[in-house]
Amino acid sequence: MTIKSCIMNHIDLVLFVVLVAGGWYILICSEQDRAAAAGLAGALFGGAALLLGNWINRANDRSKAAQEQADQVEKLKTLIAAELVDVACGLMNSKQLVDAAIVSLNAGGHVDESLDMSAYRPRQMPFTDSLGAKVLVMGTGAIDAIVMLRSNLAVTRQRMDEVTAGARFGLLKATSLSSSLGHDMGVLAETFEHVAPDRKLLLPDAGEPELVTEILKRAAKPPVIPAAGQ
Repeated sequence: MTIKSCIMNHIDLVLFVVLVAGGWYILICSEQDRAAAAGLAGALFGGAALLLGNWINRANDRSKAAQEQADQVEKLKTLIAAELVDVACGLMNSKQLVDAAIVSLNAGGHVDESLDMSAYRPRQMPFTDSLGAKVLVMGTGAIDAIVMLRSNLAVTRQRMDEVTAGARFGLLKATSLSSSLGHDMGVLAETFEHVAPDRKLLLPDAGEPELVTEILKRAAKPPVIPAAGQ
């Protein structure tokens, strides 16, 4: 809050103090015509009471507006977090596919060089994308994280589209895609830190829900390549 806005928010309170002080000064220091002094002091006290009432009403309005904005932010975060969970599940499925191909290729196995990756493209975020200027209420950190995430997901989609269009899906391409997906997961984990740091997800065969950020950080790691002979 700037000094100017602070002064404007509390100008009624400042004037209230000035009028009350002036009223008491007149009552205490007036030695002649006590009745007139009392009347003037009463007028000052009345004006002070009016200003105090105005200040209280404005303070209540500001508090109500701040609470409404906070509620709006929480609702937006809840809906955006739901979309982010969907994106997280899609990224994990895609990385499992690509990492399995890397492990197979390193072991001398066969992987088709042509692959339709349409079903494995990073999922869209239609609700988040439709927010427009409303996303500004979430703060700079969350906005920057969402923009970075969208940018990285777009790059990964393009790389997958190249494979679907006929680019050779070999070890080099699979490794590049795995790295790209892992990076996306890291950015997504950072986005969760801003939007829903306490959001948990129950994975299949897991005993209990776990923080999405921890799941993403673990899933983002490069695939484990078995040593020769294992």
